[in-house]
Amino acid sequence: MNRIAILLLFAVETTVGTASAQDSTTELGSCLQKPHTERLACLDKLTRTVAPHQRQPSDDEWIVSQTTSPIDYSPIATATTSSRSGTAESAMQMSIRCRGGRTELVLTGPGISREGGAGAISYRINNNAAVQVAAGSPASGPGIAFTGDIVRLLQSLPDSGDFIVQLSSRGGGAPDGTFSLAGLDAARTKMAAACKWPRAIATPNR
Repeated sequence: MNRIAILLLFAVETTVGTASAQDSTTELGSCLQKPHTERLACLDKLTRTVAPHQRQPSDDEWIVSQTTSPIDYSPIATATTSSRSGTAESAMQMSIRCRGGRTELVLTGPGISREGGAGAISYRINNNAAVQVAAGSPASGPGIAFTGDIVRLLQSLPDSGDFIVQLSSRGGGAPDGTFSLAGLDAARTKMAAACKWPRAIATPNR
């Protein structure tokens, strides 16, 4: 098996499921039986039909960035995670933002905006009952913001499991995303210090 075929086989096995990988491997074997010119065309066609890589969850889904305001030197912090459904390009992002002592929970992604008609956010933790809140505009930047007592909501989230959100809009679309809560506790601790949250008074949901 030549170098191109080996690389292609590796790509097939790492980007598709087991059953699909077996089918693609069979097609690869068929390509290798063809004459040189036809073989190259067959291999090129096979690479174009391999499914796009799906984003896989890691043990720690949160990326935290911290800096200070150049105006008053107050802390600015952001903790961001991405939904684990869909490709990296189509994933929804959820960010905890702290600026000027204000904490926000914001959703961003393709087509997500107040101007786009998003009117409400429904969320649930694991298999718990769904809760609906109005969608607001973030203090700055794109996306939509959760409304209500954001600090209390964030303090109530467990450090594992799933946080599922669904948006409703006047246009009838309902984008949704599933976020892993793995690693939230470490990110939450940094955000709490930056934004000077009060001590948690809610018991985390499970």
